[in-house]
Amino acid sequence: MEQIEISVIIPHKDSLDCLPRLLNSIQLSETIEIIVVDNSPIPISRDDIKTDRKYKLLYSDPKRYAGGARNIGLEEATGKWIIFADADDFFTKSAFKTFYSLVDREFDLIYFKSASVYDDTLMPSDRNIQFNEIVDKYISDKNSENEARLFFVVPWAKMIKKSLIDKYHIRFDEVVAANDVMFSILTGYYSTKFAVDSHEVYVITTRQGSLANRQDLPAILSRYHVTLRRNQFLKQNNLPEYQASVMIYLYMSLKFGFKTFMLFLWQAVRYRQNIFIGYKTWLRSYKKVKYENKKNVRYIVK
Repeated sequence: MEQIEISVIIPHKDSLDCLPRLLNSIQLSETIEIIVVDNSPIPISRDDIKTDRKYKLLYSDPKRYAGGARNIGLEEATGKWIIFADADDFFTKSAFKTFYSLVDREFDLIYFKSASVYDDTLMPSDRNIQFNEIVDKYISDKNSENEARLFFVVPWAKMIKKSLIDKYHIRFDEVVAANDVMFSILTGYYSTKFAVDSHEVYVITTRQGSLANRQDLPAILSRYHVTLRRNQFLKQNNLPEYQASVMIYLYMSLKFGFKTFMLFLWQAVRYRQNIFIGYKTWLRSYKKVKYENKKNVRYIVK
C-alpha cells in the first residue's frame, strides 16, 4: 500500500447537494485519503453521496459543530500533509498538480490563492479578495511574514504538515462560529518553514444559510469571543500589533439591545481588550461590511 501524502478533511452539515461536487474535484490517487466527517442533525449515509471517489465517512455530534468535525478528521488522518475543504466549496482543476509539486518540500505551512463564486449562479464573488491580497503582498514584499502568517485566518487554500499540527496538538475550537481562527493563528505562529504560492487551488462559494453568512446573535457572539482570545494570545506572545479590531462586534451587538451591548463591553473589559485598536480603519470597515451585506443580502441569515 502506498504512503498517504495528502489527507483531505471535509466537515459536512446539510450540504448534500454540494458535497459530490467537492469530492469529484479531488484527484483520484492512492496517495490521497478523503475524510468526510458528518455533523448533520440527521446523519447521512454512503447511499446519500453520489460519487465514485473513495472516502472515509465518520460522524460527529452536531453539538461539537464544524470544529469538532475537523478535530475528528485530524485524529483519523494519516497523510503527510493536511488539506481542509468545506463541503460547499471545491478545488480548481489544477489544484492537486500544484499540491504534488510541493509535497516533498521542507515547508510545514503553505498558503495559496483562491477563487470565489456564488453557489447558485457560479458568478464571481469577492470572498477571496482579502486572502489573495495577503499572498500577493507577501510575494511583492509589501507586508511582513508575520502579517501573512497571522491574517490568513481560514483553514482552506493551505497545505499544513501534519507533524506541525501534532507537535503542538493544535485543534479547532468547537464553537458556533469562527472555529478556524485560533487554529490558523496557532499554525501560523508555530510554523518554522512558511511559504506562499500564487496558484489558485480552491473555489470558495457564497451560499445561503452557510455559516459564513450567519449574522444571528449566537454566531456574532462566538466570533467576538474568538477574536478576544486571538488578541489575548497575540499580546501574550509579544505580537500586539497584529490584533484585530473588535469594534465591529460591539456595533453589531447594538441591534440586539442595550443589555447585549453591555455584555459585549464587559467581555472586552474581562479580556483587557483595548476597544480602540484599529480605529483608523473603523469607517472603512463599516462601509465595507455595509456594502457586502447589501450585495449579499439574499444569502445572509439573521
